[in-house]
Amino acid sequence: MILMLLGLLPSFAQQNMKSPKLYINITVDQLRTDFLYEFSGLYGEDGFKRLLGGGKVYPNAYYAFENIDRASAVATLATGTSPYVNGIVGERWLDRSSLRIVNCVEDHKYQGVYTNAPMSPVRLKAITVTDEMKRATRGNAIVCSIAPDEDVAVLAGGHAADEVLWKNNITGYWCSSSYYGLYPSWAADKNKEVHGRSSKWEPLLEVEKYNNFGEEAPDAFSYSFNGLKNIREYKTTACVNDEINEMAKAYLESSLAGQDDIADCLSLTYYAGNYNGQSMEERPIEIQDMYVRLDRNIADLLNYVDRRIGLENVVVSIASTGYVIENSEDGAKYRLPSGTIYMDRIEGLLNVYLGAQFGKGDYVEGVYGPQLYLNRKAIERMKLDKLDVVSHTVEFLKSVEGVEDVFTIYRLGGMLSPEMQYVKNGYNPSSSGDVWLRLMPGWKIATDVASESNMTYRTPVMFPIIIYGCGVKPEVIENMTPANILAAEMARILHIRRPNDNSLRVF
Repeated sequence: MILMLLGLLPSFAQQNMKSPKLYINITVDQLRTDFLYEFSGLYGEDGFKRLLGGGKVYPNAYYAFENIDRASAVATLATGTSPYVNGIVGERWLDRSSLRIVNCVEDHKYQGVYTNAPMSPVRLKAITVTDEMKRATRGNAIVCSIAPDEDVAVLAGGHAADEVLWKNNITGYWCSSSYYGLYPSWAADKNKEVHGRSSKWEPLLEVEKYNNFGEEAPDAFSYSFNGLKNIREYKTTACVNDEINEMAKAYLESSLAGQDDIADCLSLTYYAGNYNGQSMEERPIEIQDMYVRLDRNIADLLNYVDRRIGLENVVVSIASTGYVIENSEDGAKYRLPSGTIYMDRIEGLLNVYLGAQFGKGDYVEGVYGPQLYLNRKAIERMKLDKLDVVSHTVEFLKSVEGVEDVFTIYRLGGMLSPEMQYVKNGYNPSSSGDVWLRLMPGWKIATDVASESNMTYRTPVMFPIIIYGCGVKPEVIENMTPANILAAEMARILHIRRPNDNSLRVF
């Protein structure tokens, strides 16, 4: 009996661990493990170094699915499961019912606040950690999400968030949706500063210190942003991270979050990608300064929270969206294997090819990214075997230069190899195409959507997951770690159930 009781002591100890008063959930868009460590000589002591030295660190985290983007990554972190289950295959996709490209969080049942674009988490099909926090506290946990863009803000907030805010690309105002009820007065006060705001991004340190890529005489940079000008570009600078910090502190000043024994959540999203989508080779100083300033942002936030709530009462997680975007054309310059696949041309040629095989008709309803959506009604009306049409489609697409492989739903049934499971994880029946492409290294996709004509094939990278604070022992886990571990770990620390579709297996 004594041995049995001794065996239970670890679980009792875990249950008796002090619960945090506040969970700060930080996602950094395009944060990379290699850069995080590479630039560490430029950091202070209270930011990344404090977290890396005092937290539980998974430096080799990854997403176990293809075609990662900002939205699919954040949905995975929030729910602990893949797009196949949570429904968020990307920031946008083709809606079959309207043949219109839809935003993953748009919802016309609600009204936008300081925006014409109404949003909600209706397309997120799985429960999030913050939803479980709400359920465990009978709705008393306070949940707020602040991000530069609507998809990340909404998805990180979950279904039951109290306040969700993102920055309008046209007006620069912090906006929201009627889904979340009354617009917060503290955010309205911050909006009064928008039109008078002037931001300048210049190197924080002497440019000679930014020599991690071997620059002998690096050139300084200077970017100015006034009022409403170039807000999309502004969101790819260190300036937007400063503004996220301002919003976070304004929220905590006005809120009861972290002020009682019920754990609340503040989700924040920062940016650590390349300036304006340009390559690291083109902007080596900017990316180093981005990390240096982000280190200062995190230090500033942690020091503020320590003064207001006490870091002993707070748990912080940091994770990344796990990809990089580069619109570089260096491949051709250096005669590297590279190229662009224009999906509108593929659509036209495929219709001609299938017409020659089965008779004239519109066989492709639309394309988006690397996906093709077949005209199911037309195929049925012509009394064709859909599998036969798909087989000919695959045959044609495999002949296109730059295509490494072609996938269909028919390949994802039954027992799957690890590679095919990886492909299936990124697919969802309600929003994915019938056929989708995997490109050769160095190739990219372009669409005929004007705002996305330079959309690149996004490259996955290793990224860190860091958990720091209340009851967390310092530890570095070098193993390859799937991103769904974060939801499970935070549920354990917060003493709540894991989200209903979360599993410690690789999805």
